[in-house]
Amino acid sequence: MLVKYWRLVFNDHFVIALFFMFGALGWGYSQSLGKLVPNSWWDAPLAIAVLVIGLQIGRLATLFEKPDPIFLLPQSKMIDHYLRQSLTYSSILGELIMLLISVATLPFIVLTNEYQTWQASIIVIAMLLLKLVWMEWELAKLYQTRTTKYNEALIKFIVPLIILIVGFYMNWIVAIVLNFLFVVIMTLQLRRASHHLLNWRSAIAKEEQRMLGVYRFFNLFTDVPQVQGVVHRRVYLDWLVKIMSQSRRPFSYLYVRGIIRGTEVSGLIVRLTIVGMAILFFVPIFWLNLVIMILFVYLIAIQLIPFYWHFDTHVFSHLYPVNQSDKQKDFQSIINQILLIAMIFLLVASSGMNFNATNMIIKLIVGIVEVIVLSRIYLKYRINQKN
Repeated sequence: MLVKYWRLVFNDHFVIALFFMFGALGWGYSQSLGKLVPNSWWDAPLAIAVLVIGLQIGRLATLFEKPDPIFLLPQSKMIDHYLRQSLTYSSILGELIMLLISVATLPFIVLTNEYQTWQASIIVIAMLLLKLVWMEWELAKLYQTRTTKYNEALIKFIVPLIILIVGFYMNWIVAIVLNFLFVVIMTLQLRRASHHLLNWRSAIAKEEQRMLGVYRFFNLFTDVPQVQGVVHRRVYLDWLVKIMSQSRRPFSYLYVRGIIRGTEVSGLIVRLTIVGMAILFFVPIFWLNLVIMILFVYLIAIQLIPFYWHFDTHVFSHLYPVNQSDKQKDFQSIINQILLIAMIFLLVASSGMNFNATNMIIKLIVGIVEVIVLSRIYLKYRINQKN
């Protein structure tokens, strides 16, 4: 089932976008490393923050579903073997993610702290061990033992933070010894927990939350039935509805209100805009900066196109005395405004720390032309093609 969604996610458009985004990030990162000053006060805290946040990526996958307790409850003791396999599978994926994050962070750490090769290797080993402990704790929580949120914060955040602080500010040998002791303690804790019964409700709830995160990622690219949109009133944005919608145009009001109140589309626009702004801010090359801005405006546009048919399943929307051409014009007008707003935010972020008026004017002209082409020509073509 997940492979089916992966094929839809990694289509030609997204692969090209990823190529440019990671290329831009890699280039900007490499250029920034050359400007760093060793032994600055902020380099160690930044590295610690990145590593601790990266430690939280990757969760335990049990694949439990709601009917499982009915059939598997008599075999609760036999399920321990299955959970061990789940831990192995999840740990491999989690360790790979942690390895990528650690290796990506190492050039910054080595340059700013003037570390040697053996010290860099200890940092990678320490992060892999901490991720293993993280996964073991996730499994231990599934059993009916006395675990509290305080213990979870202690194991997932506070102890890794202490170990990294000891390594960066004192000695990495001491840090790795503390890390090994931490692994031993958590392994013993997991063995004690496995003697208790499995908390099926907690295990199923955690797996549902994990899968919901996966489905939300897929939902950025295609419709996923498992993800149900949430509607918020958002009274504070009523002024935006009045500005963007046109009076005496029913679908103009519906499209604006639907986008603002629904979490799927509005959240998608905000996330893509923020990610685009973050990437553009660190890309100093003009032509690459311009290409990435064009790509993000395009990505926002193609994600908004399916919303044109959002109200077709509502019976009463077909009673409006509005023909399809007027409906299409209303949607084009709304998309045009949204893309212009997103383009302006991306344009401001693209200036980075070196403002150049000529480059900004060129990017502004190109952005306006792209928005017009997407909202007036490309959007009309896609709608007519599906209709």
